[in-house]
Amino acid sequence: MKNKNLLIYFTVTMIFCFTLFIIKYISDTKDDYQKISEKILFQQASTLFNNIVNTRKWSSDHGAVYIKAHDGIKPNPYLQDNHEYTKNGELLIKMNPAWMTRQISEMSNKKENYFFKITSLNPLNPINAPDDFEKLALKSLKNSNEEFYTSIGKYKYDFVAPLKVEVSCLECHNTNNYKVGDIIGGIRVSIPTEHYTENIEIINSKTNLLYLVTFFTSIIFIIIITFTIHSIYTRELNIMKLNKTLESKVNQRTKELRRANKKLLEISTIDYLTNLSNRRHFFDIGIKAFHLAKREKNDLSIICIDIDFFKQINDTYGHHIGDEILKLIANKMSKCVRKSDILARTGGEEFTILLNNTNENSAFILAEKLRNIVETSSYKNDEIDVKITISLGISQLKDDDEDLDSIILRADRALYIAKKDSRNKTVIYHF
Repeated sequence: MKNKNLLIYFTVTMIFCFTLFIIKYISDTKDDYQKISEKILFQQASTLFNNIVNTRKWSSDHGAVYIKAHDGIKPNPYLQDNHEYTKNGELLIKMNPAWMTRQISEMSNKKENYFFKITSLNPLNPINAPDDFEKLALKSLKNSNEEFYTSIGKYKYDFVAPLKVEVSCLECHNTNNYKVGDIIGGIRVSIPTEHYTENIEIINSKTNLLYLVTFFTSIIFIIIITFTIHSIYTRELNIMKLNKTLESKVNQRTKELRRANKKLLEISTIDYLTNLSNRRHFFDIGIKAFHLAKREKNDLSIICIDIDFFKQINDTYGHHIGDEILKLIANKMSKCVRKSDILARTGGEEFTILLNNTNENSAFILAEKLRNIVETSSYKNDEIDVKITISLGISQLKDDDEDLDSIILRADRALYIAKKDSRNKTVIYHF
């Protein structure tokens, strides 16, 4: 634990952000509940509005309804032909849509505490004159494309929707120059909000409690986590002190092991005398190069090299001189071979070169270059001057080759031909 304070600050920040998220979620839930409650009020009001509108339309479509006069029901004084008499002389009161709406409103207000009212900016009946809220609603509906106007207060929810002129309405309003579709007023529906207010107060109370619980829970978490981090940091510090010496020893041992592994790798892949790749490493890399060339349909060539009369050199000058000559030839050839190719000592005085993306003709050019370099060189010391030559055999990858050994076998046969012929020669296998 490298920085205790940074970790504590990070943890506190995360808890703080999480607390804000919870508070935001609680607040959004409260708002959603309030919106749903308001939507329920709206659905109740719009349903009542649609019911009264449908009732009015039915009455208007049938030219109004007549009922027997009785106590509490009087004719509409603002309606022409507002009554009729039966053949028996009974008084019938004409219930046009406006007068019917008023009767239903009064009944609903007594029974259900609902309230209906027809209102207009230019009412025929002064009772239908709008109050301040209704004026604001009617003007808003008239000047916009809104289908309703609502307001929610402490005790009631008000809903106002427009009344539009229909064909059946013109029978009673034929003197007002109305056209079908004109807004002649509106119907106000008022619903008590007692239960809505109680529910909102309950949800506000519970929300405040959740805010308080969330806040104190966050404080407790911060204290616990801060204490835990401090304890862990102290323990980690003690462990680090105790392990410091051990870690130093492990690092030292790791370095020694890496050096040993590096040395082992060199021993397993490098020829100890010439510092070229050894036979094992040559075939490990060569097999991979062979399969890649086969898959990609690239050229690949092999050059097999043998030092001429090397046994005679050893017998004449000794193995020490033979080793020096091997190192000399290896050094000369390694300077001419590309890094992408593989030059390896694959036998006592035998060398093999794998040439990627190279056909036999290009391989021949390189082989001749190597042969000429070796031929013009010699091993010298204070006592002797030994001339050296090499023989080379070349073969390239063929379509029917199934492994690297097939190419090497052909190059080795070409080398055999070069040594049998006259040595100091390069031969391409064409059989």
